[in-house]
Amino acid sequence: MSRQAVTVEPAATLILLRDSSEGPQVLLQQRHPGAAFVGGAWVFPGGKVDPADHADAWLDHVDISHDRANRLLGLDEGGLAYWIAALRETAEEAGLLLARQNGAPIPADLVTSVQRLLQEEPNRFLEFCQQHGLVLQTDAVRYLSRWITPEGLPRRYDTRFFLAPAPAGQQAEQDTHEVVNTCWITPERALDNVQRGDWLMVLPTIATLRQLCGFEDVATALHRLGNHIDAKCG
Repeated sequence: MSRQAVTVEPAATLILLRDSSEGPQVLLQQRHPGAAFVGGAWVFPGGKVDPADHADAWLDHVDISHDRANRLLGLDEGGLAYWIAALRETAEEAGLLLARQNGAPIPADLVTSVQRLLQEEPNRFLEFCQQHGLVLQTDAVRYLSRWITPEGLPRRYDTRFFLAPAPAGQQAEQDTHEVVNTCWITPERALDNVQRGDWLMVLPTIATLRQLCGFEDVATALHRLGNHIDAKCG
């Protein structure tokens, strides 16, 4: 009997970076051990692209055009939805949101409110942004790479990886449903944890951390790595 084909679902991941005395740090989260996909692994915040991420009304709440998003991802259509998904999933899982309200950084209480909302009703993200006049800082989010889950696995994703500086003045607050640990750490130290066998990590995360090693600050990393257009599988 032939094995039924597994649908490859679009997904987005956001790598947040911040400067430290040790060099640039990344935000990593450990998924719940009981998670159906990569349970117990340390990953960057992210998840599936939802139908609501494609809404045309998002154009009033972002600072990147459909054409530019599609061009950067090498797509004919639907590119902007990956930026929306990356920011939405990070707000839900890590309590961090790159957005502005009336030209100023989003207040901390609104970040808390949107995280709570997304954990219950993720399809209301656009509605929340409309109600509070939020503009997502998509211009600060740089496209990095593409990873496609290999055949033979029960779930497969076509995931776009993005880079962005951590939003100033916000503190990470992890989702208590999907995540059991959250930390800021240099790529080098994270890879050491994997090498020692202390952390479980999948290939795309390891390869991305290797890309991020050796930079003196976040600005340099974003300048040299952002908006690359490449396709990988893993």
